[in-house]
Amino acid sequence: MQDGQDGRFQVTEEVKMDSETRSVAELRERLVTKATTDETFRASLLADPNAAIEKELGLAIPPGFKVKVHEDLENTSHLVLPPAACLAEAELAQASGGAVRSYRFVW
Repeated sequence: MQDGQDGRFQVTEEVKMDSETRSVAELRERLVTKATTDETFRASLLADPNAAIEKELGLAIPPGFKVKVHEDLENTSHLVLPPAACLAEAELAQASGGAVRSYRFVW
């Protein structure tokens, strides 16, 4: 995470942890894997995502930065869109052209 120009925090593709750089995808996979095998962690992740993530990953989430966790159900799935302001002109052009793009995991 880094401080954005407008004072908001932005999630970058990589996170520095314990002198090792991890991709956000690796961190997400670690959280999801633990949540699928550890019911206590899953419950804490759903109840207080920021605290659960900070404890599990040893990261300090900046004050005012809120993480939301949604649980897919048998008949419900979630689609997460990036904030419109985060899309650059090239990304908007690509999205409107019908291209499929994977966006960064945003906490």
